[in-house]
Amino acid sequence: MNRDPSEQFAKLGAAQRRTEEIYICLRDRICLLHYPPGTKLSESQLAKEFEVSRTPIRRALLRLELEHLAERRQGLQTVVTSFDFESVRDVYVIRMILEANLGSLSPAERWWERADQLRDIRERCQELLESRDLAKLGELHLRLQEAHADIIVNIRAREIVMQLYFQIARIWLSMVPRMNWEEEIELLIREIDDSLDAMHKRDIRALGQIRKEAIEHNITRMRAIMADSAG
Repeated sequence: MNRDPSEQFAKLGAAQRRTEEIYICLRDRICLLHYPPGTKLSESQLAKEFEVSRTPIRRALLRLELEHLAERRQGLQTVVTSFDFESVRDVYVIRMILEANLGSLSPAERWWERADQLRDIRERCQELLESRDLAKLGELHLRLQEAHADIIVNIRAREIVMQLYFQIARIWLSMVPRMNWEEEIELLIREIDDSLDAMHKRDIRALGQIRKEAIEHNITRMRAIMADSAG
């Protein structure tokens, strides 16, 4: 069934919405490296922070476990998982296949009218050429992914695309400090410009190809960083 994600969220009950909000907050903290690998996720501390019982915290942590962002260890302790490129190489392959076939994933009617989201992200990316803010870069990268995913109205397809992104988002962000900062920002801006051009032309195939090539370029740069580290 094709539904707008915001409409789907609005139909949840109050308790479900709160659990979803907590899950999204914890997921983003993990993917933006606010919670590095090995960080303990205490049910009691999180329940106190979010002012809820342990039940919604436990449910949110379970979702993080299912998505391989957290794991339960001995003593019923939940911690943020570690990550490395080789262990999720297949995830990159699947992402590229999905992006290249974006037009087959139930794009929204008049999907090209969502270009304003990308323009806003581009403007904020431009600011990063003057200020090295890794957390902000991670947030903008996530916003860009969400903006592209919002084109997909098939809720299950959108969830899969986002879940795959969250499994690997930390890897690129963790390597950015060893990359050329200005080059990374300029590449992101160029990707947005190319995407805006494809949206202006209403060419969904071109938009998908741009996303696929952006992932390929990220992989190439990350492999170069790993090779230098190994050398």
